[in-house]
Amino acid sequence: MKDFKNKVAVITGAGSGMGRELAIELASAGANIALVEVNEETLNETADFLKKYNVGVSKHVVDVGNKQAIFDLPDIVIEEHGSVDMVFNNAGVALSSTVEESTDEDWEWGLSILLHGVINGTRAFLPHLKDRPEAAIVNTSSIFGLLSVPSQSIYHVGKYGVRGFTESLALEMKMEKSNVEVYSVHPGHIGTNIANIGAKNGKFEFDPDSQEDGPNIFGNKAKTVEEAGQLFKDKAPINANTAAKIILKNIKKKNKRILVGADAHAYDLIQRLFPKWYIYLLPFVFLIRRLFPMDKPLDR
Repeated sequence: MKDFKNKVAVITGAGSGMGRELAIELASAGANIALVEVNEETLNETADFLKKYNVGVSKHVVDVGNKQAIFDLPDIVIEEHGSVDMVFNNAGVALSSTVEESTDEDWEWGLSILLHGVINGTRAFLPHLKDRPEAAIVNTSSIFGLLSVPSQSIYHVGKYGVRGFTESLALEMKMEKSNVEVYSVHPGHIGTNIANIGAKNGKFEFDPDSQEDGPNIFGNKAKTVEEAGQLFKDKAPINANTAAKIILKNIKKKNKRILVGADAHAYDLIQRLFPKWYIYLLPFVFLIRRLFPMDKPLDR
């Protein structure tokens, strides 16, 4: 996709983080935006950021874990904007638990958003996208869709699932010679509120003494769950705005697998080179990341 001007982009998880920054970057490029977010307050905040751009903006309070709400959304967006050209299935949640300690509720809640939200968002909009002369589906997986660490089984299942689903869809679209481009996004550690939100929902746990069980995924010590969530955002090597720009740049270049951040490239490389031992090399990536951060999180 060479140009975003006059395109209609649907963005889930648009209330903060990469979703908000994608909305801002696309609006600044002339795209019309359908903002999708479960939190009405943050949804309105994002809409306020877009007021200075001369583009159409619609707001949709939707829980992506609600299948019927997602399948109702295309008709609502098309009635508002006339068409849909791009869908960013970006909404996500953070939750941390061992396999043994995880509950049925944890699995149902986590996968309804992380995996089924992406699947349903894709299936709902795909027929409409195929009618467009140029279209794109952009599904957010994670570097945790490429490698695994302890206490993240639900998150891994969701993100590995998104990766497999998206890569399979990309092959199907290629075989059909479809106009729909399909992208799988794998962010590394990005400065967003995802861990803070997970902590507030009681779904994100952090043990400050967990080094014995594996590497500390934050690369920093935390005394409380809330502090861990804030560290995740504050100590990130790149911010959400930089991540959004990387994603859009790669879409223009038609790079179907998008690694976001130097750490994502490093994680991907060591997983490929050392599939049995990468878990022991991650602390070195954490150290390098802390010593040489790319930028500081934006304060929007």
